[in-house]
Amino acid sequence: MESILEANDGSESEDREADDTNGDDEEDLLREPVELSSETLAVVKSELERLLELMGCPPEVSVENQDGTVLCTVGDACEPILTSQEGKTLDSLQYLLRKIVSRKIPGRIQLSIDVGNYRAKRHEELRALALRYAAQVKEDGKTQVIPSLNPSERRVVHVSLQDDPGVRSRSIGEGLFKKILIYRPGKTRKSSVRKRSRGGNRRRGNSRQEE
Repeated sequence: MESILEANDGSESEDREADDTNGDDEEDLLREPVELSSETLAVVKSELERLLELMGCPPEVSVENQDGTVLCTVGDACEPILTSQEGKTLDSLQYLLRKIVSRKIPGRIQLSIDVGNYRAKRHEELRALALRYAAQVKEDGKTQVIPSLNPSERRVVHVSLQDDPGVRSRSIGEGLFKKILIYRPGKTRKSSVRKRSRGGNRRRGNSRQEE
C-alpha cells in the first residue's frame, strides 16, 4: 500500500481541486458557463423526462436554479431504480443528461439530479464513514480505502478530514468514479528511498565480502 501512496505523492489541496471538476471532461471545462434562463431549464427538464421514460420510470421532474446549478428533483417512484448500486445509476444518469444538454446548449452547465433526498443522506453516511476510518487509521496505522465515489462524494470525504492533522486523504484511479485512500501523514518517497539505499549498501558490502 505504501508504494501506491508514493506513486501518488502530492499536495492534498491539488487533489481536492482536481475533484472539484465534478466529472467534467476537459472539453466541458473550456466552455463558458451557460446562463440558466427559463429556456435552458426547460431543455434540461425535457431531456431528463425523455431519459426517464426510456428507463421505464414515471417522468415526474422539477428543475430549479440553485446557486448556478440546475437542481433536478425526480419523483419518489423512481427512487428504487435510480439509487440502486449505491447511487451509481443516478450518477450515470446525471452524467448522460449533462452530455446530452451540452450538445443542445452552447456553454458549460452544472446540474445535479436528486430523488428522495438521496444526495443529502448519502453525504451524511460518507461523512460518518470518513471519520470512522480516520479514527481507525490513527489507532492502527493501516491505510483505509473507500471505493468508487463520484466527484461530489469525494469532496465530502476530503472536506470532512481536511482539518484533522492525524490523517490524509487522496483520490486515485481514472474516470468518473475513483477510490479514496485515508492514511497517516509521513508516508513519503524519501523514507522508501532511504530504506532502498540502506539495503543497497548492505548488498554491495556483502558482494565485496564474497569477492
